[in-house]
Amino acid sequence: MPQNYKPNRGKRKYVTYTLEQLDNALKDLKNGLITQRQAALKYNIPRSTLKNKIKQTYSKKYGGQQIFTSKEEDMFKAYAIKSSEFGFPIDKYDLRCIVKWYLEKKGVVIPQFKNNFPGGDWIRSFLKRNPELTVRFASNIKRKRAEIGTTVIDNYFINLSNEISNISPDNIWNYDETNLSDDPGKKKILTKRGYKYPERIVNSTKTSFSVMFCGNANGELLPPYVVYKAESLWNTWMEHGPPKARYNRSKSGWFDSTCFEDWFFSLLLPRLKKAQGRSVIIGDNISSHLSIAVLDACQSNNIGFVALPANSTHLTQPLDVAYFRPMKINWRKILCEWKEKGKERRVASLPKDEFPRLLDRLITNLNEHGNDNLRAGFRKTGIFPLDKSQVLSRLPCCNVGLDSTTDLVSQSFLDHLCKSLDDPSDGSKNQSDVRYVLSQVKTYVQQIYYLVL
Repeated sequence: MPQNYKPNRGKRKYVTYTLEQLDNALKDLKNGLITQRQAALKYNIPRSTLKNKIKQTYSKKYGGQQIFTSKEEDMFKAYAIKSSEFGFPIDKYDLRCIVKWYLEKKGVVIPQFKNNFPGGDWIRSFLKRNPELTVRFASNIKRKRAEIGTTVIDNYFINLSNEISNISPDNIWNYDETNLSDDPGKKKILTKRGYKYPERIVNSTKTSFSVMFCGNANGELLPPYVVYKAESLWNTWMEHGPPKARYNRSKSGWFDSTCFEDWFFSLLLPRLKKAQGRSVIIGDNISSHLSIAVLDACQSNNIGFVALPANSTHLTQPLDVAYFRPMKINWRKILCEWKEKGKERRVASLPKDEFPRLLDRLITNLNEHGNDNLRAGFRKTGIFPLDKSQVLSRLPCCNVGLDSTTDLVSQSFLDHLCKSLDDPSDGSKNQSDVRYVLSQVKTYVQQIYYLVL
């Protein structure tokens, strides 16, 4: 690819005034309030510039001129936003390639672009002119998760509304297990410019600890339940942990049916028996989380159970949506501090007898905003208050048909997506997926365009 275009800076004096100052100066001159010399001193604008603006010698604004029209840039922006919403996001380099293909199809040569390929200055100016766009890290989800449609969500909310009707938020519970790893992650440091591979000496392993969390729609969190990967459970692994926390072990280190039943009967069921009226538990449908003993206990204690749709926890699981991310950020900070002090620097991995102490610090730190995060999770997943639009708004619209009308911008995006998703083993399927997505995006952009008109 061609090298980025770089302007020759420093050869001229750049403006020190804003467009607002220039407009105010021209208004004062037009109304005869001050002279040109006085306006130049008051607004710090060269007198020659004021003369040119009055005579309309140079009507364009100062600096480099915009290459594309506002309509073209709005189309680029709209396609970029909607493509991202449909799970086909583009990065800055992709957008530059799309612009190049657009210019080639249009048969236009831009002198400022080398071989019609926009440089880094153009993409930075484009993002500055369109603050609705931002550069973010994208999370990767499997295709099965992306296939969740409105029918699945509608059926789930029909079942959910029947179960939680007239139930207070104190009695709506969500549980989920997660793992706290021994890796503190990367950390920004100060180093010499140009040093390619900065490193810091911190021991880390792939060891992780499984922890079950459970909270209700009112922000209450049950004590955590920890499962170690071990054959036996030692007393030292259960000391100095969070109050009322429980511990267990399994060969895999994850929850099996025995661990889940112990968690249910030791932590969750005693709390639900104290509640007034009917309670509802919301969780995934993993086989290890379902047993005859648990279901019988739910039936005998007037407890409802709602299973989340498969592959939808990133949309429907309150703990996943709003609680686990800030929790793990806090955990990495605690783990990093522990590994960087004293004798812990030489420890190969986090010992099991130290984990409860660090978990207690984590729970204490989360108490400040943990309740708000839990409530936000139930609200974002549409559970309480009941609102399925919270989930449906994050799904692609499936009711728009293919549109035979194409334009150069959509064709450029189509070419880019087809190229990036080309798979010889399943090319026809990928092409149809891409064309379907582009049809949705195109309809959305056309609606915007008509509204603007």
